[in-house]
Amino acid sequence: MPTPFYFGTNLKMNQTPTEMVAFVEQIAASLTNPQFPITPRAQLWVTPSFINIAAVAGLCAQHNIWLGAQNMHWADDGAYTGEISPVQLKAVGANLVMLGHAERRALFDEGDDAINKKVLAAERHSLRIMLCVGETASEKQSGTGHAYVTRQLTEDLAGLRDPRGLVILYEPVWSVGSSGVPADPAYVTEALANIRRTLQGLFGEAGANVPILYGGSVNADNCANYAHLPNCAGLGVGRAAWQADGFLTVLGEALK
Repeated sequence: MPTPFYFGTNLKMNQTPTEMVAFVEQIAASLTNPQFPITPRAQLWVTPSFINIAAVAGLCAQHNIWLGAQNMHWADDGAYTGEISPVQLKAVGANLVMLGHAERRALFDEGDDAINKKVLAAERHSLRIMLCVGETASEKQSGTGHAYVTRQLTEDLAGLRDPRGLVILYEPVWSVGSSGVPADPAYVTEALANIRRTLQGLFGEAGANVPILYGGSVNADNCANYAHLPNCAGLGVGRAAWQADGFLTVLGEALK
């Protein structure tokens, strides 16, 4: 079996259930087309809004697309208005949860202690964990960016027993969003190497096998610059992949 290339998108607060079904159907149709030769290598994933998960659960399972949530609470149930539990996510077909996204950290004041509780809850319920880490512009400029990411990893993953269900998505905060700046591949190479060292320090030999993905202003024009870097096992793509045509175009360019 070829080494998997993990590729997907976080759809944030976009798309209705009907639109999400059409999105996945178009991707699935292309992947079953023999003229689209990269299917065996690609492990696809999507993280739609909560209300869209159940609508595409069957489609994603049929086509081996990992289906994730963009966040969750650490409790199995309780008086947490507006929250979603790991039990509920599994019940509607999710098999992955994205945790620690930069927007959750910045806009909703999520700290590493809360993220760690969510990580441990996801492990307890056998959900794959996609942990997002990344430094801000000020940390990069001060030369403390790599140390900051190391701290995030150390605190967020404290107590995780088995990293086999873990994926790291490195998204430098200064490089994401509509005003983000594409990162220099040389800088990304250093950042990914730092993440790998940290994972091996935390988990020993098992840390060498945790997939590390890169995300940050990735598009069809620059994706190949990141896809083949050392320690890069795949890509997390933003708005360039929010339509199925764009998703497939970036995927194809990344694996050329």
